[in-house]
Amino acid sequence: MRELAQRHGTPLYVYSAATLAERFAALRAAFGAAAHICYAVKANPNLTLLARLHRLGAGFDVVSGGELLRLQAAGLPTDGVVFAGVAKQPWEIAAAVAAGILFFNVESPHELPLLAAAAAGGGRPVRVALRLNPGVDAGGHAYISTARTDTKFGIGLPQAGAVVEAIAREPRLELCGYHVHLGSQVRQVEPYRLALDRVCEFVDAAAVRREGITHYDLGGGFGIAYGQGEPLDVAAVAAAVLPTLTARGWRPVLEPGRHLVGDAGILVTAVLGEKRQDHTTFLLVDAAMNDLLRPALYQAEHPIVPVVATPLPPRAVDVVGPVCETGDFLARQRPLPPLPRGELLAVLGAGAYGASMASNYNSRCRPAEVLVDGDRAQLVRRRDTLPQLFQNEVDLHEA
Repeated sequence: MRELAQRHGTPLYVYSAATLAERFAALRAAFGAAAHICYAVKANPNLTLLARLHRLGAGFDVVSGGELLRLQAAGLPTDGVVFAGVAKQPWEIAAAVAAGILFFNVESPHELPLLAAAAAGGGRPVRVALRLNPGVDAGGHAYISTARTDTKFGIGLPQAGAVVEAIAREPRLELCGYHVHLGSQVRQVEPYRLALDRVCEFVDAAAVRREGITHYDLGGGFGIAYGQGEPLDVAAVAAAVLPTLTARGWRPVLEPGRHLVGDAGILVTAVLGEKRQDHTTFLLVDAAMNDLLRPALYQAEHPIVPVVATPLPPRAVDVVGPVCETGDFLARQRPLPPLPRGELLAVLGAGAYGASMASNYNSRCRPAEVLVDGDRAQLVRRRDTLPQLFQNEVDLHEA
């Protein structure tokens, strides 16, 4: 790790190809060959990782036209793509229709005329799955819980029947399934079982809701441990939902993101110094909230360990970065030993929503990214350069 840090600098994201493959194999073993596993591109959209996942057998879950263009830029097929998102723009819908995706996850009634128009322009019907909001609280942080009735996502069951009927009246749209995404970091099986039960009850209430249904998209949100407790037992989720799906002839669709890449990535950061303020010891590092936003945004707790073990006893420290915000921290009151300037720390579980949410706040350069596969380490994203930070801005001398 020290060699990678010397070669590419810090902060540095490092990904494990072996962990990625192991996680995908475990999902495939749990849900079987018939399951369509669509990697959630938003978790980490690195082109090399996308290509790796395609070779493992993944399709893709996208939530923007930009994510679709990433797949195309990587030369990947788009016929296994599902497209979600609560506010799809017309150009995004048109691009996805032209790309021949598997289906759209419809989240709002206003999408239907847009989809029908795109279908007319493309000269063929468009397949859609209706995203239902079953009113299931799967726990976790409020910002990543998406199936409660007070969120912007999906269509509540009391309103969904009218939307199904509207789809049935539109000859250019084909209802092929239902979609439910509970949120992120779900650790219990029961919410998946409960959501499916409520969807089945909804579907059985009218024949029009059953006609042509071939897929059930149970979303993703499969929780990982982040060093505390146990990750979601995906085999138990499969055991809970597959008998019902098989009996109804519905093909399972999964949208894992964090579950595949979260534990496959770490953020390596270098110690800059240490300071004491009242009763708090601050360990100053070169990674900041612009590199890893989750602790500041969600109060997420990532395990942090020295890259090289030391016998020195730990003490509670706040691990903080250079960004000019009190909220710029990677951890608070975390037991770590004294570390001299230049020593390295590894922030674990950083493969998901780390690089993908990174920004240039404080005019900082986003980190480089490296993929380790056996004894080979491949640079898969160069570090930003300072001139790149303002190259798209208007030159005031010419304006």
